Amino acid sequence: MQKKENALCFSGHRSERLPKSKDKMENLKLRIGEEVDRAIKEGSDTFYFGACYGFDLLCADIVLNRKRVIQITEPKIIKLIAVVPYEEQPKNWNEVNREIYFTTLAQCDEVITLNAKYHQGSFHQRNRYMVDHSSKMICYYDGSKGGTAYTVKYAEKNKLEIINLYES
Repeated sequence: MQKKENALCFSGHRSERLPKSKDKMENLKLRIGEEVDRAIKEGSDTFYFGACYGFDLLCADIVLNRKRVIQITEPKIIKLIAVVPYEEQPKNWNEVNREIYFTTLAQCDEVITLNAKYHQGSFHQRNRYMVDHSSKMICYYDGSKGGTAYTVKYAEKNKLEIINLYES
């Protein structure tokens, strides 16, 4: 069983609301990597992500890359856990995003699927699950309404340490 104090979750926007320029996107990836490295150094060993295209899968890829790095002096075992709101989540995504999704899920230490079918509230249920099992959050939140807003507010209410990587 993962310890909440050693767990971190990710929340952020889908691809359409991530940086458009290549330089800004590379900077975002670099910053995610720095925050993941810092979290690992501070004792985080479990990383939850919501398995959605955009920020979620971007973060998952960075964690997967960290899993491949073995530090001889201080080896760390980290886990990546996908929290899928319902089985058919990627059904209407484009082919590229579906391929990234299935490739990523195949490399996770655990995939938790909360529902067989979509129902109103599936995404909120997923977001609450991640927050309820974490003590920290790395997010990309631009202040707009939606699922990320809900998750960040829920994390604030539950007193998670929140690192927002959004830059206007």
